[in-house]
Amino acid sequence: MKLNLNSISDNLSGNWWLHIHSSNFGFLSKISDPSNHEVKIEDILIHKELGEGERFPSVRYHLVKEKGTKLIENEKAKEVLANKLVNYIRKYKKLPYACKVAKFFKNGNVQINYHPTDFDNFALKIIPKTHGIENPKDFFKDLQTSENPIKIEANLVSKVQEKQWQIASSKDPNKKYTVTYLYNPSYRIY
Repeated sequence: MKLNLNSISDNLSGNWWLHIHSSNFGFLSKISDPSNHEVKIEDILIHKELGEGERFPSVRYHLVKEKGTKLIENEKAKEVLANKLVNYIRKYKKLPYACKVAKFFKNGNVQINYHPTDFDNFALKIIPKTHGIENPKDFFKDLQTSENPIKIEANLVSKVQEKQWQIASSKDPNKKYTVTYLYNPSYRIY
């Protein structure tokens, strides 16, 4: 379904949105058209805003529902992803994109790190009893990690058209400036 991310109210402004496809952990860090963005139920949208003078952005998490989104806390986002991760492993016998087994705890729980970018990291706690996993070490043994199923960002780079011009300085006719124009018909910067 299509969502207008600009119409979502969460006390943040701007178009800094990230998208986690919860079915396959595909991660989209650049949303080209926030007014008409394709999502699926239970995907997670992350809205960020860096305020003036702040070093770290404010972050809001949204869970996609049948009719729009629901504002959720980080812990709820991690819970949704943990459940989806177990389902993914059962179906594909692989770890989803950007996931790595981090730690086995004495109580049987397992920590999986979902680390799609240098700035986005989710420590997912898997509780084996909740998922009917009898032997966590066997369940997570020798799993390969899938590639990012979202190839949009890589494709955007290949479609960029570049043009350059030499412009003479208005003050010094012997001096010239190079002006570069980059155009990508499928990508807009806001």
